[in-house]
Amino acid sequence: MVNRIQNIDKINIFNNPEFMRTWGKQFVKACGSTTMKVKPDMLRLRFLMDKFVRDYNEQLGVLEEEE
Repeated sequence: MVNRIQNIDKINIFNNPEFMRTWGKQFVKACGSTTMKVKPDMLRLRFLMDKFVRDYNEQLGVLEEEE
């Protein structure tokens, strides 16, 4: 099931290394390609960066509660 994660919108990417890997693949794809002349998808990049920050902050909150 983890390998089939495509929609990371409703999960915390820090809960599982596979979620982070999926996020990373989506980030790389959104960056586009200079060799293939594919422009970056700036809306998707913004979403993925915001997703990283939100999930990271949530994860920090969980870790602080455990201390």
